[in-house]
Amino acid sequence: MNPLYVFRKMAPAVAVALFTKSSAGTLPVTLASAERNLKVHTQVSRFVLPICTTINMNGCAAFILVTSLFLMQNGGMELTLGEMIAWLFVAVLAAVGNAGVPMGCYFLTLSLMSSVGAPIGIMGIILPIYTIIDMIETAENVWSDSAVCAMTDHDLADELDKEDHAKAALEA
Repeated sequence: MNPLYVFRKMAPAVAVALFTKSSAGTLPVTLASAERNLKVHTQVSRFVLPICTTINMNGCAAFILVTSLFLMQNGGMELTLGEMIAWLFVAVLAAVGNAGVPMGCYFLTLSLMSSVGAPIGIMGIILPIYTIIDMIETAENVWSDSAVCAMTDHDLADELDKEDHAKAALEA
């Protein structure tokens, strides 16, 4: 599937995500856009999108990883390749557990960094522009959730059509 096609069809949801900075708050618009604009089967959208909203936090994971490595290295902590790879896994797992609320990734990163003794004062450099970062993260998360939903619907289209025809035959 063409990701730009998905983006165009999901533009209302991506716009709401951009300005609310909450993927959970955007979920009703995401569901409606997927069903109306992408023509995704309701069984697929109502199963896939809530799960993706919870665990598919790509933008947050990227922010946690990049910010954590930046803070630790600027704080004088020397990181080996193994430690950087470990932080990759920490970032992904932490993002899955993150709430879909504004500034969730910022505070999650602060808590992770304070737990390893990194200088969290440097986070003040990021704070003035974090609203813009959060807007982009959330829009990217909703877009990727929508792409997963569209791909799942595409893969299951034949099975769902057979099921719909069987239900129609039973009703007739």
